[in-house]
Amino acid sequence: MGKLVRRLNRLSAKDLLLRVLFIEARLKDNAAFATLSALLLEVAEKRQALEEAITAAADGGRTAVALREKRKRELKEVIDRLAAGVASIAGDDEELILNAGFFLRSSVRTSEGLPMPLKLRARISDHTGEARLDWATTRGASIYVIEHNSVSPDDAGAWKQVAETTRIKHVVAGLTSTKVHWFRVRAIGTKGKSPWSDVAFTLVR
Repeated sequence: MGKLVRRLNRLSAKDLLLRVLFIEARLKDNAAFATLSALLLEVAEKRQALEEAITAAADGGRTAVALREKRKRELKEVIDRLAAGVASIAGDDEELILNAGFFLRSSVRTSEGLPMPLKLRARISDHTGEARLDWATTRGASIYVIEHNSVSPDDAGAWKQVAETTRIKHVVAGLTSTKVHWFRVRAIGTKGKSPWSDVAFTLVR
């Protein structure tokens, strides 16, 4: 798919819903992708089915949980097709891809050779206003810089640095509750700065 990446594989059912709602909002009345309107309606149908399945599985019944996972797979399948449609229209046009609610494939290395941090995860915390982050160790890193975005991952001006740490995990506090927040991490070492990691996001209590 060229520069477009989906980043859906590790999402929980609830996080998948949030991601799909974001994509739907970006594609609604988006003239550049008008030919995908029928597929977008199918996405909405599958998303609503997953919402219902999540509610039904709240009590932990085995049958209801199995149905929730089935609905999750169905939604991911139609999002894969939507992503393919967006990629076929947008090509390598980064602005079009971002306007459709999808992310861009990151370059893994800078010219200095320091790799970007991988496997960034953002998870909901038990505490109000907090998000828990963790990522894989980056070879050659001395410190990690964490940035936060509460507006949109493709709004460059909304990214703000919130922490520097030598560890590969961090709790970001003081966040607005009942809202989705996005995060990214950069490694800094003797070989310079890495590219920013893939974006991770979570709903905050």
